[in-house]
Amino acid sequence: MITLSKTIFSSTQLSSLSRAGLLFITCCTGWLIMELEILGGRILSIYFGSSIYVVWGSVIGVFLLSLSAGYILGGWLSQKWNAKYYLPINLCIAAIWIFLVVYIRKGVCETVFSLIVDEKWGALTAALALFSIPTILLATITPMVICRLTKEADQSGTSSGIVFCISTIASFAGCIITAFYLISFNLATVFKISGTLLFIIGLGIMGVELLSGRNRN
Repeated sequence: MITLSKTIFSSTQLSSLSRAGLLFITCCTGWLIMELEILGGRILSIYFGSSIYVVWGSVIGVFLLSLSAGYILGGWLSQKWNAKYYLPINLCIAAIWIFLVVYIRKGVCETVFSLIVDEKWGALTAALALFSIPTILLATITPMVICRLTKEADQSGTSSGIVFCISTIASFAGCIITAFYLISFNLATVFKISGTLLFIIGLGIMGVELLSGRNRN
């Protein structure tokens, strides 16, 4: 009886830790998506002006489209046999892209500005080039987390609700902190720190997955 109780307690504890880790990842991606969106508007406003109709319309539109694509891609990847590795891989690739935005933003915006006369389409093109890839990759995390949290069909609604709730709260926090505080800092520094931290998280998750795979074998 004591052995059985210890086994049940250990399994529950492990499950709770795993759940907490997945929800933490959801918070990170929710935060970063809003951080990228606000700082992306700041970057584009340097080259295309700060008009809400041009720059912010382009940024918001690109992020919405990228989120849609990411949700579909994440749902598809979550059904693959090696789905658990896509989560850290996508985080790491997104992290590298966020880090590189610091170095490619000027070249991309200046090239687009010189090729496309209409500032509306120029801002939209630059937003697509700079921010669609990392946003798509970050958006894939939500359906993958929901899939991993859902053990039975009747849990899908609860799992989805919890993940989207926590992700949205984290997005709210990322929006407020970025708009009120981070935007006043050096943009290059913010992007580098965000990319580095996300890359470390991705590597950590990959290490955990590889270790758990070896233990099962």
